[in-house]
Amino acid sequence: MRAVKAVLGLVAILAAGAGGLYLTERLLAASEPAAETAGADSAPLRVETITPETVTFADAVTAVGTARARQAVDLLPESSGRIARIAFQPGDRVEAGAVLVELDSRAEQADLKAAQATLAEAEAAFGRQESLNRSGSASDAAFQTARAALLRAEAERDRAEVALEDRSLRAPFAGIIGLTDLVEGQVIDTATPIATLDDLSVIEVDFSVPETLLPRLARGQRVELTSAAWPGRVFGGGISRIDSRVDAGTRSLALRAEIPNDDRALAGGMFLQVRLVLDEQRRLAIPENAQTVEGDRVLVMLAEGNTARQAEIVTGQQQDGLVEVVSGLSPSSRIIVTNLHRLSEGSTIEPVARERRVEAAPVPATAPAPAEGGG
Repeated sequence: MRAVKAVLGLVAILAAGAGGLYLTERLLAASEPAAETAGADSAPLRVETITPETVTFADAVTAVGTARARQAVDLLPESSGRIARIAFQPGDRVEAGAVLVELDSRAEQADLKAAQATLAEAEAAFGRQESLNRSGSASDAAFQTARAALLRAEAERDRAEVALEDRSLRAPFAGIIGLTDLVEGQVIDTATPIATLDDLSVIEVDFSVPETLLPRLARGQRVELTSAAWPGRVFGGGISRIDSRVDAGTRSLALRAEIPNDDRALAGGMFLQVRLVLDEQRRLAIPENAQTVEGDRVLVMLAEGNTARQAEIVTGQQQDGLVEVVSGLSPSSRIIVTNLHRLSEGSTIEPVARERRVEAAPVPATAPAPAEGGG
């Protein structure tokens, strides 16, 4: 019995020794990768760095506006009658004083000839009386009567000339003539609309801004406008008029801007998005993904030699993927933009300057794409 117990004890001792040897080999094998990982972590981390850009940031306010031609008028005839000639085509550009419509003027021409004949008789009679008056052969009363007759004849001639001129409708200013439904031979009166005339060389845009901006407004301030009719295009102009009163209902102030329109891209009545630039400043800017927000703090990682350092900055506006840096950075700061999740204060790094990306020039389109929904 004692021999059996001795054998069992010896077996247990041998099993324990074999198990301990096995576990020791496993622990030694596991420690080698850990050591290799620790060595890898201690190697410098390769990161890309950039310097801040200098970008123009604008303090601006947006509004909606309505376009109007600088000069616009609904053309109406000065007299009634039958249309003898329509001298324009809708969409034509006409000069100031150009004849647009002529009415039948035969009666007015006859009246003018009669008035001219009466004037000629009055001038002859006045000439005779003037000669007799100088020689003392005629009374002053007869001379004054002849002179009055001459003045009446001149007035009748002038009235006849005006009546004849009123048979022609002329353009009051240079511009683009609109559509018309009139035809030659049609009888019209002074209330019949002929067409519209718009001076589209300059477009005016009316819009409103809050009254709180009044101290910051001035004539000439830059305005940028966009239209759904011209995607991607920005029209530039400036403030030309500032209203003298604030609207009591909306507490807003009406403004008017002028925009050059040499290519007639804009038309009266168009809806426009307006951006009024109040102030512009050149500031340092960094990419949005280079910053880290912790509560009310904005942080960036800087490369100082081969060490990562954390810096707190004050930011402002955002524009085209960039963030304005009000304070906290210098133009020569090297900002880390990659591997930020693996960095901490004091990390050893291998900084590499990021190459500037050059965007390819856009290929010009062969024809403009039609606007959705017909504009």
